[in-house]
Amino acid sequence: MSKVFALLISAMLPAAAMAQPDVEPLKLNADNKLYCNAQADWCVGIKTNGTFEENGPFATSRTLRADQRFWDSPDIPDFKNFSVWPEVIRLSEERALVGVVGPQEPDFEATTPFSGGGFTRRDLYLYDVNLGEQASANLVFVMPYTAEASIRACFNDADQKKRAGQCSDIYSFKASLKALPGKTYPDLQVTTEATRSPAGASRYADSSARPALTKEQLAPQKDSQCSYTVTYKWQESASVYEPAKPLPDCAEFLQAAPARK
Repeated sequence: MSKVFALLISAMLPAAAMAQPDVEPLKLNADNKLYCNAQADWCVGIKTNGTFEENGPFATSRTLRADQRFWDSPDIPDFKNFSVWPEVIRLSEERALVGVVGPQEPDFEATTPFSGGGFTRRDLYLYDVNLGEQASANLVFVMPYTAEASIRACFNDADQKKRAGQCSDIYSFKASLKALPGKTYPDLQVTTEATRSPAGASRYADSSARPALTKEQLAPQKDSQCSYTVTYKWQESASVYEPAKPLPDCAEFLQAAPARK
């Protein structure tokens, strides 16, 4: 019986291997100045010193002898504010999910200044890039990648003393993504972490009305609602990834000016 079981497992292994998405890190290559996998057969870069029509992100493969620009939005940002997402998810020899990280559309503002503070947000733009004979590039997924808001909270010496010298409310958000095995278009698992500092700070409340901070409140506090894990699944009808469940309201972390609740 054990021999039969072993044969069954052996027969199943190739299919399981085929179902495993090939996620590879990208690192800056000293020779071509692009972000490449270990074999340097898939590389990603962002051209910023060309003409308006030439600038933007692109993928290239020395083994396929092909390259493809992959920004297909009608809104053209300043690509100097973008960076290469340091991973590639290989779907086949000719196709991969590649991405760039930059300011959110449609305005692509690098920062939103406040009096004594500001707001920054970077989104991950993920593209399905085909470097084969049917070369193509399609935007399939956009998600908040990092965000931070800094709000001034001290306006005099009394405020500074009351807040033990911590004179800004800081709201931070970051996300990570990994591909899950099992499908031609792998499920994408996103894990987020949101924190507020000091503990109990709220963008919907007046910080000056709060009592003096305790020592325990000085450390960043994890926000349970906006620190979550969610799976995005491929939707064939729309050719995009969609969350498997509704996402929580995280405007406090993800918007420059969230509407007061």
